Amino acid sequence: MGVSIVDEQDRHSFDLQYLAAAVNQVLELLEVGDLILEITIVDDVRISQFNYKYFGRDQPTNVISFPQDQDHGLLGDVVISTETVVRETAAQGYTVEEGLLYYTIHAILHLLKYEHVGVSKEVADEMYRKQEELFEQVLSFSL
Repeated sequence: MGVSIVDEQDRHSFDLQYLAAAVNQVLELLEVGDLILEITIVDDVRISQFNYKYFGRDQPTNVISFPQDQDHGLLGDVVISTETVVRETAAQGYTVEEGLLYYTIHAILHLLKYEHVGVSKEVADEMYRKQEELFEQVLSFSL
């Protein structure tokens, strides 16, 4: 099944095909490539609206994930802000695509029940280790 990406922002350009291929690789590595993942790329204004509506936080965030019914082939929906992602990953020297991939991996792990908030340090560290491992694996592939 795989990933569907909709770009609803005009702040940053990026290679949508590269991002889709990279995310599909992540899904395969996690053995959920048969599930559908829908990603919507937005700006800070739009993600702030989602953040406020669903979490009561009136501010932009990097990514929000919404789990769906995996029994019916749907992994979930991901909303990600290019503006926040670029701000948060520029110091690491990431391209826009790499930043989007990094935070998409984070969201996918949340959809698969990994957590870093309100859990022990060990549980949070496991999520971060998995995120870094997947990110490095996918970057090492030639897509």
